[in-house]
Amino acid sequence: MSTTFTGSLERTDTKDVHEVSRLARKYSYDVTASGGGTLRFKVEIYDPGQIGIGADEVKGKWRTLVDRDKIDSGHKCSGTLNVESAGDFDSRALKFIFSRGIGTKGVGYEFFMQPA
Repeated sequence: MSTTFTGSLERTDTKDVHEVSRLARKYSYDVTASGGGTLRFKVEIYDPGQIGIGADEVKGKWRTLVDRDKIDSGHKCSGTLNVESAGDFDSRALKFIFSRGIGTKGVGYEFFMQPA
């Protein structure tokens, strides 16, 4: 299953976040920036918690899967990410974060991801 996001960060809009669930496997992705500004791109994966009582409970948390890449307008960033299974979970929640600095020039983005 492929995944596509497009958007534009202009004026006071400095961040878009897209959350999806994907099967555990390796994926390849491309991110293209346009419009003159610089795009920052990051991917986080949700590590589910473990059921327990009191101090034995382990709460779920987001962790960085792809660290923040900077992409100048007119350029493309390509890479791969590995979505690992977690216990009984065959799919995991992913958070795709597209951002730009406050006061910087607006930027558009196009993201495409597919199984590698």
